[in-house]
Amino acid sequence: MNTVIRTIFIILLLSAATAEIRAQEGLHSASIFQKYGKQKGVTMVELSKDMLDSYRINLYKSLVFKDVTEELPYILEKDRKEGTMKKLQEIVEDGKLLTAYYQLPQLKKNNQTLNRFILFKVGKKNSATFIYIEGNLNSDELVALLFQRKN
Repeated sequence: MNTVIRTIFIILLLSAATAEIRAQEGLHSASIFQKYGKQKGVTMVELSKDMLDSYRINLYKSLVFKDVTEELPYILEKDRKEGTMKKLQEIVEDGKLLTAYYQLPQLKKNNQTLNRFILFKVGKKNSATFIYIEGNLNSDELVALLFQRKN
């Protein structure tokens, strides 16, 4: 009986992981969460849909790196060159990607069409933030949300 329960639990766990990976299917940058999410010096945040509903966001995942790897901009560049991402904004200084906002192809999910975005920013002392967002908001709404002033 324990074997049956354990097998069912493993199947449920794998199917949940597969559904999340499918959201970023076809992207080289999807590997960033898998590869770096649990490494030392990296903080991973995933917010629940309940916390995000008021922003019209279905999924928010981010990684904050204490010391960014040179591989991250290369992975983003691969997706951009393959046409899987539309560049909204990039800031490159001395040949190094510092800030990037990309829009991914829309995703059909649960009778909804979701917009998807990747945000990347290198901070002070070689730290970096990598964010994946999907939801009903458009690029203008995302920019307004990111740059809104707090009271």
